[in-house]
Amino acid sequence: MRRFVQRSLVVSSAICLSVSVGWAAGGGRPMLSVSAPAFGCPATEGAFVVLLDPGRGMLLLSGAKFVGGHRVGRASGGAFRVALPRSGAWELARADSAAGPVAMWGAAYRVSTGGGGGCVAFDHEQFSSEGDLVTYVQWLVNDVYLKLPQAERERFPALRLSNRTVRLRLQLAGYEPALVQETEGATIAFRVPGTPRVLLLRPFVLDETTERVAIDLSIADQPDLQSAQKRSLGFVVASAAQPATLADPAMTIQVESAK
Repeated sequence: MRRFVQRSLVVSSAICLSVSVGWAAGGGRPMLSVSAPAFGCPATEGAFVVLLDPGRGMLLLSGAKFVGGHRVGRASGGAFRVALPRSGAWELARADSAAGPVAMWGAAYRVSTGGGGGCVAFDHEQFSSEGDLVTYVQWLVNDVYLKLPQAERERFPALRLSNRTVRLRLQLAGYEPALVQETEGATIAFRVPGTPRVLLLRPFVLDETTERVAIDLSIADQPDLQSAQKRSLGFVVASAAQPATLADPAMTIQVESAK
């Protein structure tokens, strides 16, 4: 079996690159905890919480002021009603914060939710404008959450993007395994040895307890990622107990840790 040696495959700029997606949490925004079964969201938490409704779009909530948001009341752990112009009332089973009673801010946007409910939460805080914030939310909803395998969304209806570190074991046929790691939501670029191709892996933690991870995969035809054509391979799901298997390149992906 061939080894991944320093010249052929290492975590370096030449072989395995880490590409940031702009994670930046200021840490000053309260962590909001929400339960809204009426929208397919049993429970979730984050600096921002997004509830999806097929008829009205999405409701964005936070425990502090944000660009485009409106003050919608004060939550203290019980049922909470959000009333916003032109979107009607949104009934939450529970809303609170570990910090205690919290002022709630919200905004509703009529955007497509793929015809279903559910929720996403995220801890990224710094946005330059309302458009910047909405673009980020739409990416997380449309390009990540709604593209997850349906069985995974049914099993884990609340997706949270935080700053957990995901460590993966990549086992390429004919080679010893390589370990790579990155913050969830960031991209790992892995040079496929013996070829000019680069496999791009973007992990998202589905369940921290079982360390189950969804990985958005694409492949580039050359190492220069700025000019390379990239082809999406879709999402695969892996854990420590259940590695994901790829046919081309022939390899398995196993989760070492996701915390």
